[in-house]
Amino acid sequence: MVDLVVYYICSDVLGLNIDLAKGIGFLIGTVYTYYLNKRWTWKYTERSNHGMILKFAMVYLVSLVFNILINKYGLLWCPAFEVNFNITTLADAHVNNIITFKGHKFVAFFFATLVSAFINFLGQKYLVFKTSQLDPKDDTNIEVSEA
Repeated sequence: MVDLVVYYICSDVLGLNIDLAKGIGFLIGTVYTYYLNKRWTWKYTERSNHGMILKFAMVYLVSLVFNILINKYGLLWCPAFEVNFNITTLADAHVNNIITFKGHKFVAFFFATLVSAFINFLGQKYLVFKTSQLDPKDDTNIEVSEA
């Protein structure tokens, strides 16, 4: 969601180049994701980042390249269309447009994000947070890192 909101603001509100907007959204989402995944998804409790940030950055750099390329070519291949959300007033049956968004932009974003999420999950599970393990003396099953 962070990536999507920043992407739309950068491209539609600020008028930035689509690749730049996608990259900015992705990078801001990445910072948020690092802290969220470290604590919540992988339950990594150690405060030290012992090389984790470098591994995380490598995984996300690969993912960023795929994300931007898939978004770029998705926008070229997907025909342009808009989605309108309307409301009809009962008094005069007049249709009022509430919001319109570019559907092809969302489709390209969705597939780019899907591939990136897959790359990120595998990279985090097998490279970044692979040293996490359950403490055998702890029956709460909270993960701790190896020393």
